[in-house]
Amino acid sequence: MTFGKVIWTWYFLALVGFHWYSAAAPAKALIKSVPGYDDSFPSKHYGGYVTVDKDHGRFLYYYFVTSQGNPAKDPVVLWLNGGPGCSSFDGFIYEHGPFNFEARNNSETLPKLHLNPHAWSKVSSIIYLDSPSGVGFSYSRTENDYNTGDFQTAKDTHTFLLKWFEEYPEFLSNPFFIAGESFAGIYVPTLASEVSKGITAGVKPVLNFKGYMVGNGVTDPKFDGNALVPFVHGMGLISDDLFQEAKNACKDNYWNSNDVNCDTKIEEINKLVSRINIYDILEPCYHDTAIQEVIVRKENLPESFKQLGETGKPHPVRRRIFGHAWPLRAPVLDGNVPTWPQLSESVPCFVNTVSYILGLLYTTRV
Repeated sequence: MTFGKVIWTWYFLALVGFHWYSAAAPAKALIKSVPGYDDSFPSKHYGGYVTVDKDHGRFLYYYFVTSQGNPAKDPVVLWLNGGPGCSSFDGFIYEHGPFNFEARNNSETLPKLHLNPHAWSKVSSIIYLDSPSGVGFSYSRTENDYNTGDFQTAKDTHTFLLKWFEEYPEFLSNPFFIAGESFAGIYVPTLASEVSKGITAGVKPVLNFKGYMVGNGVTDPKFDGNALVPFVHGMGLISDDLFQEAKNACKDNYWNSNDVNCDTKIEEINKLVSRINIYDILEPCYHDTAIQEVIVRKENLPESFKQLGETGKPHPVRRRIFGHAWPLRAPVLDGNVPTWPQLSESVPCFVNTVSYILGLLYTTRV
């Protein structure tokens, strides 16, 4: 795969301050400023690449935010977005990162930032990782590496962690957690298994692994799909009568039933929930049209949950257009990695079975 001149933002290179933080920190990793934010950071920020396969030229990109509390003692959390194919800068930009967007003035070329009062970095140090290779700014010089799967992703991420903690040994004694959402319902337990096996086998450095957490986790299309109708009933979004009618018609198989009566009931439910935000039923529903088309294609959701709708004007922090403008419209430098995609369609991941994932949920309890 050839990498020529591509967009490369101040966010990652032009505004990176290159100097040593301490003897333990990697060279040229300290980030001193980002576009749209003029004040000093409340904690140290670092960014860079870790080589997970030297022979293939496979590299994973990370952005590390140290804790605003006590970074020497506070937990270190690895954050993984899902997809598969979503950059973990989704979490950094839209969810629990250190910054929020402000409402944009039309005369401004880039959105302004302010500190997020609910940032996870207030109480922990967060590693935002683009994984697997081909997602976000992570890449490989071997194009076949983009045909990957969950097991290989877990192995690569484990390799990343071992090398990352070698570069940041001052955090090795901190409690370590793995967290993620969506397809990370598969990424997280498979990675937790690799980490646990490595600890048992005495792999160095020994990670102080304490646990994991998953939000809105994907495990298996059939199992997850069949849970959605009972969920909307439990949340009071459909009536008891309609739920019972659907239950009788579908015989608890809402995912791939061939029954006409079941399809009819699912369509009724679809009309009732078509304008509900499937990720948070209490939040307004806004998603960029292009991104939504990718989500529908990739997540194989049943028809009753493919409609997202738009139920209100979003707050600036949730505006997808801000997220695209921020990393992509800043002044650029020449680079040798691909342009940042929010959700990569070039990573054909092979999904492993739910039985394996469920087994990991029990065997990796810590």
